[in-house]
Amino acid sequence: MTDPIRRLSPANTPATEPRARAFAETLASAKGKHVLIALRGHPDPDGIACAITQAHIAQRMGVAQTTVGYCQEVSHRENRALVKLLGLELRKIKTVAEVGKVDFLSLVDAHEVDNDLSDAGDYEVLTVVDHHRAVTPPKARFVDLRLDVGATATIFVEYLNELTVLDPDVEEDRRIATALMHGLATDTDDFMLARAADFRAAAQIAEVCDRDLLEDLSRRLIAPTAMDVIARALSAMVVRRNFATAGVGFVSEAERDTIAQAADFLVRREDIDTCVVYGVVGDKYIEGSLRTHSPSVDPAVWLEQAFGSDEKGRPYGGGRRDKGGFRIPIGFLGRVTDRPQLWQLCEHAVRTALLRQSGEEPTPGIMVPPVTPS
Repeated sequence: MTDPIRRLSPANTPATEPRARAFAETLASAKGKHVLIALRGHPDPDGIACAITQAHIAQRMGVAQTTVGYCQEVSHRENRALVKLLGLELRKIKTVAEVGKVDFLSLVDAHEVDNDLSDAGDYEVLTVVDHHRAVTPPKARFVDLRLDVGATATIFVEYLNELTVLDPDVEEDRRIATALMHGLATDTDDFMLARAADFRAAAQIAEVCDRDLLEDLSRRLIAPTAMDVIARALSAMVVRRNFATAGVGFVSEAERDTIAQAADFLVRREDIDTCVVYGVVGDKYIEGSLRTHSPSVDPAVWLEQAFGSDEKGRPYGGGRRDKGGFRIPIGFLGRVTDRPQLWQLCEHAVRTALLRQSGEEPTPGIMVPPVTPS
């Protein structure tokens, strides 16, 4: 390790220090090397914040170069604002090789490499830091996988608390603290789902954040396209007892997060405790979002039972506490040129699986919501 370890405050739990030291020592083993932090899926505030924090720590451990890469679009308006307002350098990639000579991969807010990163299997994974449930134990030199925190950002605040002090007078440090606070807030639903560790982490970086910038990032504006998808969800919604489903038709890759926004809206109806909104995204995948208030619904388990797993045993769906999502390739069906017919096939398959999982038998017929051209 190149720098002495310093503490931000004495409020550390006994288990924190060894993990932070082990993380730092693992990064120090890559001194002089190039590490690609590969974000999985569509980058979100938690993953983005953790990636730039790891790059910050890695620089101090002697890592020569760190690149933050992602395969799928930064699709949510708030996430694009985060990248723009903080001036972050993220690189969209399809292969590791196009980044240049990379020595190691690292994963944050994920424990598996994105399936779209075609040559990832040729590289060793240096570190994995995540708060999501893993089907199989991740393989890396260092793994910190915790299910008792609401955001991966919490783990990285603990690392900073042990390894390097964020200085409120340094612009880069304020940027990192602001990103981490935003990641904490979004992944815990504005701290409604936060655990004790998440609150401690927020307290530790509160005085370093740029409050004005954080306010700009936290504005929950709804884009016109999201309004359109919410309207389609309302018109297509089917309610069985306290369970609702809504198919919204075709959604562009750039607007995929509007499906989740529609689910957030529908679950607020007073007679619904669980809802699923789904659509065809980019003519490649059926994607959906689940929201629930029911204590008996575990989103990860519920979606896995509804849709199963791929050929490698990875569930098509996942989630935590009150929310979840799924993504299923449509495969050769994507060759269908008749878009209404393609929607009917996909909609029927998803609706049937969802209603059966909820204990209902689907009614005959196909529901066709308003479908917009791609």
